Amino acid sequence: MDTACSVDLRLLGPLEATGPGGALRLSGGRQRALLALLALRAPAVVSRAQLVDALWGTAPPPTAVKTLHSHLARVRQAMVPAGLGSLLVTAGPGYALRLPPGTLDIDRFAEHLRAGRLALGAGDAAGAAARLRAGVALWRGDPLADCPVAEWGLAEVDRLREAGIGAAEALAEADLARGEHAAAVDDLERLLTRHPLRERPWELLMIAHHRAGRQAEALRTYRRARAVLVAELGVEPGAELRRLEAAVLAGAAEVDPVTAPPRPAPVVTAPVAAMAEAPGLVGRHRELADVRRLLDRARLVTLTGPGGCGKTRLATSAVTAFPAPVVIDLTPVTDPGLVADAVATALGAPERPDLGRVDTVVEALSGERLVVLDNCEHLVRACAELVVRLLAACPGLTVLATSREALRVADEVTYEVPPLAVPDPDVPRTLPELAVYDAVRLFLDRAAEQGVRDFGDDDAAAIARLCAALDGLPLAIELAAARTPVLTPAQIVRRLRDRFGLLTYGVAGPAHHRTLRATLAWSHDSLTAAEATLFGRLAVFAGGFTVDAAEAVGGTLDALTGLVAKSLVRRQGGTGRFTMLETIAAYAAEQLPADDPAHRGHAEYFLALAEEADAEPAGDRLRELRADHDNLRTAMAWFASRPDPAGELRLAAALCRYCHLHGHYREGRQWLARALSRTGDDPALAKALAGAASLALFECDYAQAAAHATAGLAHAAGDHRLVGRLQRLLGSVAREQARYPEALRWYTASRESFRAAADLFGVAYSHQLAGATAWLAGDLDSAGAHLMVSLTRLRELDDSKGAASSLAYLGAVAHHRGDDGTARRLLEEALDTFGQLEFKEGIAWALNLLGLSEHAEGRPARAAELLCTSLAHHRELGDRWRQASVLEALAAVACSTGEPDRAALLLHQAEAIRTAIDAPVPLVERAALAATYEAVGVERDTVQENDGELVSGASRAVSPG
Repeated sequence: MDTACSVDLRLLGPLEATGPGGALRLSGGRQRALLALLALRAPAVVSRAQLVDALWGTAPPPTAVKTLHSHLARVRQAMVPAGLGSLLVTAGPGYALRLPPGTLDIDRFAEHLRAGRLALGAGDAAGAAARLRAGVALWRGDPLADCPVAEWGLAEVDRLREAGIGAAEALAEADLARGEHAAAVDDLERLLTRHPLRERPWELLMIAHHRAGRQAEALRTYRRARAVLVAELGVEPGAELRRLEAAVLAGAAEVDPVTAPPRPAPVVTAPVAAMAEAPGLVGRHRELADVRRLLDRARLVTLTGPGGCGKTRLATSAVTAFPAPVVIDLTPVTDPGLVADAVATALGAPERPDLGRVDTVVEALSGERLVVLDNCEHLVRACAELVVRLLAACPGLTVLATSREALRVADEVTYEVPPLAVPDPDVPRTLPELAVYDAVRLFLDRAAEQGVRDFGDDDAAAIARLCAALDGLPLAIELAAARTPVLTPAQIVRRLRDRFGLLTYGVAGPAHHRTLRATLAWSHDSLTAAEATLFGRLAVFAGGFTVDAAEAVGGTLDALTGLVAKSLVRRQGGTGRFTMLETIAAYAAEQLPADDPAHRGHAEYFLALAEEADAEPAGDRLRELRADHDNLRTAMAWFASRPDPAGELRLAAALCRYCHLHGHYREGRQWLARALSRTGDDPALAKALAGAASLALFECDYAQAAAHATAGLAHAAGDHRLVGRLQRLLGSVAREQARYPEALRWYTASRESFRAAADLFGVAYSHQLAGATAWLAGDLDSAGAHLMVSLTRLRELDDSKGAASSLAYLGAVAHHRGDDGTARRLLEEALDTFGQLEFKEGIAWALNLLGLSEHAEGRPARAAELLCTSLAHHRELGDRWRQASVLEALAAVACSTGEPDRAALLLHQAEAIRTAIDAPVPLVERAALAATYEAVGVERDTVQENDGELVSGASRAVSPG
């Protein structure tokens, strides 16, 4: 069987694929998303990093790469029985789908749409209807309907939806042109059921009724359209609908739609500078494929992006795949009235006294033509008007425009040109390993043109840092490479503080592309006063911002919209966040006075945001703060620079739980220490001391934790909730030092304080920690009872993190009962929740406990893998108490695999940690640890009963409260 002829991959609806062996069956949403992403990018290679970003966004879990490989393996495994296994290939740094021509339904749809529109423009209504109906028939629902589409696919899905609607409208036009009014009415009514706010179907429906002799129905259609538009959007119908209503009321015999605006007056011709010969394109394989695919499917494609991102070079490279493209550089044209002349001159169209200049261009563009309008940003309106007329009058014309902002006309498809791929500067790599990144390849290529080719691995780190610092902007990288005859990469990096003074030499081309500053000034000069003010103020943000944050520093929605449209601000996918490239932000910072109120507005906004997130008992909003970590640092630094320490103390105290969730123990302690050192008596003092105590506890600094908690109690009188929190902290210090009866007394006291405060969360967590203490003390029955109470209540309170912690403790109890099947089920559920919440401590701990269960069930290799991953996480967090337990568990695994020397070394490391932090071995672990020591053949006094207080009747019945 010919595989190519029997492969069908359908994305216009739920994902479906068939091959010679039958239908593909994928079970998971992420597996479908992977296949869809690879299909949309085919045949380009999608890197592992891009796939991780697509599945998990900017904050992937620690196990992301491993999980990605697992998903890909399952996709490949599912493709084999369908006869599709050979299509998914590993290539370089990623994966690709090698699809036979015509495999994708979106490609077949695009071809039907293009052919149908050409036939319609040529007057072949029957041929147009046949092709368009075939294209519409390929749709089975919303594109990628069963795929979890995130940033990687939102724009493509939107584009496909728009193309699908456009095809349905064009089909209605074709049916009207061949007199099939009833078919057009049926199709348009179905279309309006799904898209009632789109005016074009209403226009066509009015025309269909009028041509069928149903004038009253045509007028009723207008009233229906008006009612919907007014009710939903608060706007009156557009000019074309109003014109159609007037024509019907006037009894016009025909009410054909207007297809083009009136002709403007003739313009005077002017010469156009020829395009400068640009160096060849480096990399951009995916972008080239994307743009060429769009040019196959759409008649107007606009490449957008900031100055220097490579729009021109990408455009001129993309069109080499098409016959006889015409590239027109509009940079020298300053008069909007001369745009048509520039195009006519480039086309070699002579002036004719009997034709206006636009009509001359139309005459020159007969047949299939592709025109590139380069650098439209200073002539957007004039370019838009010209393009609308040309596309209406020239059915075979395709236009590729480059502009820092979209033309904003009907049927335009915009493609944001991304920066070049850059390496993570913090990951050590050799120079050959770095050369797979387009930004690095461009730097090396342009440096070679300067005669510099002797880079070695010693330069690798500096080159990676340079490309990342320059945001992967091709212009900036080329300007940096121009300095390599004199400066080493490391020297260039050190001079980037003055990047606009440094990057001023060596690139030919238009004046606004010869220096980095000139490129950005060209964009800045086009801003309105409000946009320019906001542009400077956005420099206060570090790592992105939301609309609310922009408004907090004095911005308006209109100004932000303008900056996005002009490619100075970028949307971060569907996250609701915005960002500026580092280079653009540096230019914006130059426009911002040091005393601008935006600095205070920024700090106060993030203080309010942190306090609101901290006030939520379940802490759901704390996870959202992670995206603003750099902004929180900036706000903290601003408050620290003020004479009044109150703001610094409030922000440091509000961020304690956030630091716990995301593992920023050390940084949180530094914030609190600095704030507390400047503070006397303050309303936030007790809360700050509680925060300092908790973060000290997480780093196993028990003396500081106890001191801060005790001091906090002296300042928290009357605040039952805060008193309960401080009592709970003192209980946790006692628990980790194996003073179990004392710990349980503190937890009992904390429960009473939380009850007095009517704090249901606090009561539940006190039960949870009492259960944890009973488990460590070896009283598994009492532990299970406390933990079930906490699990039930935390689930009732919709606290997913707290409930997952209770599940993990219950998993530990099950393991120590010998029920490792139950333990694994509970721990896997907990780990899944911790992963979704990005709770680092929980992830590390669940992996630890899963490792114990795997070892108990006779799978030492898997146990060692889980425990090593857990150990790495605990080391990153600074949690030495659990590091010691994991090392002891790894020693037990080493014993079981016949590695006593390795086990002895691990035991020595664990003992050193316990001695350093004064943390005895938990009672529940002592028997197992003693067995490990015996197997290794060494002794340890502290494995025996510790000098500290052992539990004697420490376990107690759980009260119903």
